[in-house]
Amino acid sequence: MNNSNKDPLQIFVPYVNEKMATDFFQKNSNLSGQSIHLIDNRERAAGLPQIYNEIIEKRLEEDAWLFFVHEDFEVQGELFSTENLAKEAVYGTFGVKMDGHEPNAFGQHRCSEKNGLKVLSVGLPVTALTWVETLDCVAVLLHTQLLRDRPGLRFDENLTFDLYAEDLCINAQENFGIPVLVVPLEFQHYSKGFVTDRYWRGIKYLGDKYPDVGVPGSCSFIGGKATELEKHFVYDIPANTKKRRDREVKTAR
Repeated sequence: MNNSNKDPLQIFVPYVNEKMATDFFQKNSNLSGQSIHLIDNRERAAGLPQIYNEIIEKRLEEDAWLFFVHEDFEVQGELFSTENLAKEAVYGTFGVKMDGHEPNAFGQHRCSEKNGLKVLSVGLPVTALTWVETLDCVAVLLHTQLLRDRPGLRFDENLTFDLYAEDLCINAQENFGIPVLVVPLEFQHYSKGFVTDRYWRGIKYLGDKYPDVGVPGSCSFIGGKATELEKHFVYDIPANTKKRRDREVKTAR
């Protein structure tokens, strides 16, 4: 995979919290000189896949790297170089793959509350490109050449905020044989919280969409074969605690 190039990197950040997006991107010294596009999504409240697909269509004829990032993502070290990245791949900064019966996460970073408190270290560190089965939605990097060559490789607009990166990864690997890789980057994700009902609706949707797939995600297994994987391993992460507690309460009633 040697596609040496100097195509520009374009960073796209839809936001509803203007201060967070401005502080983490426009005022971030680690991103000095980068092309950053902040997209105000407060009134429109569009799903991120829809926004990203619109950006892709507008930029499709350019030769560029498109970096789609959540507003609560802070780069805290030197940004990766795209010069020697292969265009025929999907990249992110945090992903998961199976190790035997257990999922392992790659792309070590800090995860915290919105105010930056209660920091946890999440994921295994990577110092080189690392193959994974799925990426987290927090950050996805694609080249326009890949998107031109693969018109079927787009974000699923039936999803709005959760799981669209995982869907893209499944689509890329299952239908196109395109690798999914984590790039090394030091960052903090200001988004520690609970998995929502929206997430579980997305899990149901992807189970129906990919009945013959079972892959690990950041918070659960994904695909129609997820229940088979759950026989050997059950996710026990803080983000799932509230959902599990709600289920137990409903069962008790």
